[in-house]
Amino acid sequence: MLFLQKRIFTGAALTRSFSTSSILASRWSDLVKKTRQDNGIQEVNSDELNTALGGNEAPLVIDVRETAEVAQGKIPTAVTVPRGILELQIEKLVSPDSDRKVVLYCAGGLRSIMAAASLVGMGYSKDKVQSLQGGYGAWVKQGYKTEIK
Repeated sequence: MLFLQKRIFTGAALTRSFSTSSILASRWSDLVKKTRQDNGIQEVNSDELNTALGGNEAPLVIDVRETAEVAQGKIPTAVTVPRGILELQIEKLVSPDSDRKVVLYCAGGLRSIMAAASLVGMGYSKDKVQSLQGGYGAWVKQGYKTEIK
């Protein structure tokens, strides 16, 4: 079994270590896949999102990445709400009974599926909540506009 160890220095006296393996990555992917299927999470691709953003009923786009990730760029109309506080902040942006579509995205499209499932669990319609397939990476790869704040 292959183990990679990352050491992250986060302050003068605090160091955190994380171990990952291909088995753990597989479990994560399996969990995301099962969550997507069990909750009926819809995905939208970058082309579809770009078209929707130019329409009359543009979706609310929420970036669920961490602050350091967002600092490297984001979709211009996106509201940043890190995954860790999404459930606490979402109703300040859109209520569960709203007709407005919500598109969530992260770096690669996995965390946003988990975030979408959480919103469905809170009562948001699975017909109105979507995840950006491939995340911010796919958006950038397609050459769509980004911004750095």
